[in-house]
Amino acid sequence: MIPIKEKLRELKNPPGKIDVNEIYDRLVPYKYVSFDIFDTLIKRKVNTPVDIFKIMELSVGDNFVYKRIEAERKARENSAHEEVTLQEIYDHYPEKNSGYAKKELEIELDTIVPNIPMLEVYRRCVADGKKIFITTDMYWPIASIKNLLKQVCVDKYEKLYLSSEEQKTKKTGSLFKEILKEQNIRPEELIHIGDHPQSDYKVPRNIGIAAIQIPRRTKEIQFREKLEGLQNNYLNSLIKNTYTSDQDAYYEFGYAQFGKLLWGYSRWIHQKTLEKGISELFFFARDGWIMKQAYDICFADPTIHTHYLEVSRRSLRGPNLWMDFHYDKVLDMVVNSKLISIRSIFDGLGLEIDNYKEQLSDLGISKDTVYDRSTIRDDEKLKYLILSLEKEIVSNSKIEYDALNEYLKTNGISGKFGIIDIGYAGSMQRYLQQTLNQLGIAYEISGFYLAVADYYTKNDSVDNPLDLNGYLFDFKHDPSAVDTRSSYVGLFETLFLEQDGSVKRYIQVDGGVKAERYPYEYYREGKPTQDFLKIKSLQQGAMDFVKAAAADKNLERFDYSVDDLFYGIYESGVNPDKHDLELFSEIEFYDEGITAKLAAPKSLMFYLGHVSQLKRDFLSCRWKIGFMKKLFKINLPYQKMYQKMKRVESE
Repeated sequence: MIPIKEKLRELKNPPGKIDVNEIYDRLVPYKYVSFDIFDTLIKRKVNTPVDIFKIMELSVGDNFVYKRIEAERKARENSAHEEVTLQEIYDHYPEKNSGYAKKELEIELDTIVPNIPMLEVYRRCVADGKKIFITTDMYWPIASIKNLLKQVCVDKYEKLYLSSEEQKTKKTGSLFKEILKEQNIRPEELIHIGDHPQSDYKVPRNIGIAAIQIPRRTKEIQFREKLEGLQNNYLNSLIKNTYTSDQDAYYEFGYAQFGKLLWGYSRWIHQKTLEKGISELFFFARDGWIMKQAYDICFADPTIHTHYLEVSRRSLRGPNLWMDFHYDKVLDMVVNSKLISIRSIFDGLGLEIDNYKEQLSDLGISKDTVYDRSTIRDDEKLKYLILSLEKEIVSNSKIEYDALNEYLKTNGISGKFGIIDIGYAGSMQRYLQQTLNQLGIAYEISGFYLAVADYYTKNDSVDNPLDLNGYLFDFKHDPSAVDTRSSYVGLFETLFLEQDGSVKRYIQVDGGVKAERYPYEYYREGKPTQDFLKIKSLQQGAMDFVKAAAADKNLERFDYSVDDLFYGIYESGVNPDKHDLELFSEIEFYDEGITAKLAAPKSLMFYLGHVSQLKRDFLSCRWKIGFMKKLFKINLPYQKMYQKMKRVESE
């Protein structure tokens, strides 16, 4: 729900577009050009100037916003001039306020970002030799305004006309008249550009000066905004005012939604790392690839060393199979999804399925067989097959164990360290700890995961306790937590894709050991697929946002909740609109030998005659809400429907 004040502001000043070529064409006949500063050459990462005072109140308290507004009102009432200075404002502040003026200016400067299109107009004016004036109504000291202009690379102009310095203002027209008088130019020779409909457009035109009014806000990026509170408004403004519009919709989603999650997660990891006194962090392939990039951007702490470890469930569980081989244990290790193919089971066992065609044929098992997790334990044929292959499985497992041992030692896996991964159940941490136990290597591992799901208990045991910590939700520390990604897990995990295949195992190469990767799913005949390019663009957008956020000092003043930063992704997952479905529904997702588009149902008419196919398609898709929304094409409480289906399934 958009607040009433925000809605009225939008109706009064509707968003528009800044066309650099169109604006400059209108400037061509003029030798003299005047630029406004605020909301013209620069933007603030706040909705209104009063938000600056609200940010400052976070630091100084003392009912600062009210007192600061009152101080400015009194200063203007008691001034004999058209404009007041910042010092005059603070002279009317009711209490001693040593350093308040300086602090306000520091916060203001921290909110400044360049208005890219208008800076391009300015640069063209400079290149064409036009005489440029900077004209603004502001109570700042002139040195601070000049510092602000340097911050956005505006340093080639004839003169800065500042209301607090000249004691004249744009809004009365006296500041424009001062330019004409001092520069000895006629009104028709000057054109002014600014955003304010009165001070920057009507007033100069009444004097005979040409004027161009630009939109204060531009509709360059659309995203799901969480609007409650100053901190969310600041974050939304940061996104809008630092985003560049010449990007595709995937980059836009990464910049506006995914980047926030990575930034918040990185801050959480760092906090947990400091709390636990950890100096070594290992980011697990493949999801940890982009997590490490984000963390390294946010924190260049010489006391904390980050590493990228090429591991996977497959590469860690295979070497563990020989340690305690029995059917139920094997299934626990190789079955992770609702549906799992026989191909994926063989791969998890470390065996090439094509070498066992005869055994499969004798049992009537096809290489395309897919099992349901809820019934797989009762499949006697599969049980017989796995137990009959124990010797081969154990032999291969020991070979992989030796290679893993060397890989871990090469990468210094021992002692006290943290591991970072998408998480859920901690299975990779379990396999790693079992391996280190077998090797007799001392360790103290803390897992910092995006999420710890309610089924973590299958890996956490008295014999092998796991230190699991979840960011989005954490059932180990909060049994009443809510799994906020289960209905769109495929969409969620797609955001984290590394641009390489999953790790299969470790092999000896040139006297050392390296990770062997599977072929990358998103390559066809040596070329990237469209899905690859889409995700790459999305991730680039996310990284660019993380850079902008890491450089923003004011963000450190706020305490963002997980819900604040995850809001956009969550809403796209559980309440997708047409745009979300167009972006993601056709992207392919690969898991446990099953390939399916995230949400691409056939028609409702088709399923009316093929109910069993509907069940198969629904179970195999990894964005349940998107599937239902595309199938029924109307707004229904899909998340509630999904949750009810899950409860029925578990009963």
